[in-house]
Amino acid sequence: MKKAMKIILIILGVIILLVILGLVGCMAAMDKRNKTYYEYTKTGGDIEAKYTAMGELETEYKEFKADDDKIGKYAVWYPKELESGDNKYPIVLWANGTGSKSETYKYFLTHLASWGFIAVGNDDKNTRTGESLEKTLQFLISENDNKDSVFYQKLDLDNIGIGGHSQGGPAVFNMVTEQEHGNMIKTVYAVSATSSYHTAIYQDGWEYDISKMNVPTFLTAGTGTFDAGTASTKDQKNDDEKKIAQGICPLWSLEENYALLPDDVFKIYARKKDIDHGETHTQCDSYMTAWFMYQLKGDESAGKAFIGDDAEILSNENWQDVQKNN
Repeated sequence: MKKAMKIILIILGVIILLVILGLVGCMAAMDKRNKTYYEYTKTGGDIEAKYTAMGELETEYKEFKADDDKIGKYAVWYPKELESGDNKYPIVLWANGTGSKSETYKYFLTHLASWGFIAVGNDDKNTRTGESLEKTLQFLISENDNKDSVFYQKLDLDNIGIGGHSQGGPAVFNMVTEQEHGNMIKTVYAVSATSSYHTAIYQDGWEYDISKMNVPTFLTAGTGTFDAGTASTKDQKNDDEKKIAQGICPLWSLEENYALLPDDVFKIYARKKDIDHGETHTQCDSYMTAWFMYQLKGDESAGKAFIGDDAEILSNENWQDVQKNN
């Protein structure tokens, strides 16, 4: 009996060990996929392929404790060459999705820095009002004036872009239209921005007035179920029996926001096929990078992804529902 019990315990121990090893292996594989997400991104054009890959610049990272517990810290990814040169670099501020922190986007923002941007996040888990973006920009302004800072006179404050994912969509709109330094923002990118259906329900700082925007704006989303939902209009209510679900950023929301944006600013929206809410920021990353290259660095070759009747995004088989006014 004792011998049988011993054998059973050994077998159980082996099974537990194999399960643990399997979980460790899965976690390692997931971390590798997250770290090298750009290797798993589908591309359908030369420009998309170019900006899906990492840039040529080696990157560095620094973080700074914020004096606001909600923000926690300022996380800054930047080209390492900044430390020894005199060049100024354009800035991209990033607004987290609900419950996310800068850690969620670290590989994504590293990728952006490798293309020559100072990419800045924070640990605000509820970014919707744009307040944490405002405080992050104030922090950067002070660092640019701080002679003891590695960023002293290295920040191109004339070329600042902002981007946000999910709840970060309302954040970038509200940063431009409601916050003190909104007039310093040169361009906006929002991926899977929370629709007005949901913001009207949530209220409490979620709502935004995109018609007040006055800078070039690029809106993206995915066609996956959670992002797109099944509702075709804003007026449809969630109804399990009728299989109606309001996605986070359905097509009707992109159409609504596009129509509300002023016609005298460059505006564009597009959906990438077969991706869903949790991955839209990484899988749309290539065109986001090209957008900032064009808007903040004046890279005309990157701009060919969006401008004119032969813009690459129009013929890219991985994208659909493209609307633009330039």
